[in-house]
Amino acid sequence: MRFPRYALAFVALVVPAAAAQLMVVDSGGDRVMLFDSTDGALLDADWLTDAGAVGWFFTTPKEALVVGSEIWVSDQVADAIHRFDLSRNFLSSVTAHPGGGVVDNLRGLGTDGTNVYLSVFPSSAALRGVAVYDTSGTPQDFFADSGSLFDAEPFLGDFLLTPNSTNGDVERRSITTGAVINNFANDVTFPQQVQVLSDDSVIAVSTIAASGVEGVYHFNSDGSLRLYIDTENLKTQFGETVPRAAWLLDNGDYLISASTGVYTFDVAEESYARLISGVDGQYINIIPEPSGLALLLFGAFGVLRRRG
Repeated sequence: MRFPRYALAFVALVVPAAAAQLMVVDSGGDRVMLFDSTDGALLDADWLTDAGAVGWFFTTPKEALVVGSEIWVSDQVADAIHRFDLSRNFLSSVTAHPGGGVVDNLRGLGTDGTNVYLSVFPSSAALRGVAVYDTSGTPQDFFADSGSLFDAEPFLGDFLLTPNSTNGDVERRSITTGAVINNFANDVTFPQQVQVLSDDSVIAVSTIAASGVEGVYHFNSDGSLRLYIDTENLKTQFGETVPRAAWLLDNGDYLISASTGVYTFDVAEESYARLISGVDGQYINIIPEPSGLALLLFGAFGVLRRRG
């Protein structure tokens, strides 16, 4: 049956997004994949790529983040943050370092809605730390730090959480000065992404460590441990891998991004399932429901234009 155009448009407007969606970066495939936040189902393996790119490219993308009405992707080796609109059209690249020169060896980033905080570890020790930008990409500040920081995540309004692979701690910093206040969590060996969830709990991942240490750490907002997931069993089942990021799914299980694929961990069964293999999984971030709905609407009207 062929519906008239107005009928299709009406359906697109009244059908809400079933759930928020999760962006998972594949640095080996130069792309951002899309997963369902309810059960981790793979929605689109090539949701955002550099195919046909002009004036920009992915080299080793690390993290994708919704910033206002844009998507920002940090690229560790291209030495740039690439900016896109919500329908994934390229806008521009941010390359300036607030401390001078250009950014180098970019890692994770986070936003509080006003500023974007980017962890950087360039060859110049004086330019290592957290680079701060406004949401237009204009440099604002720089928090110098000699540690090897892999992320910078705003926390509870006044703080910034930085996983430091040099000392194995997740540090709590002043969001205005960058000064370390204390450690939110200790002994998370070689932590990479740190993620603050909607209930202010925090997920950090120990990426390279001994069995019983390496794995996913889910902390309460006060720093007490809620759950530890030992990823040694993931290796036993699927082979050697480096876990890098995790997310608590709506069904209570966890999505885990790793160097050999993306997996789910069933908490009740204490078992893993592989969603996609052959990808170099990096950081995970959410597309909030209103943005997810906007993307669905863009896609729906794109179909109308093509089929009309």
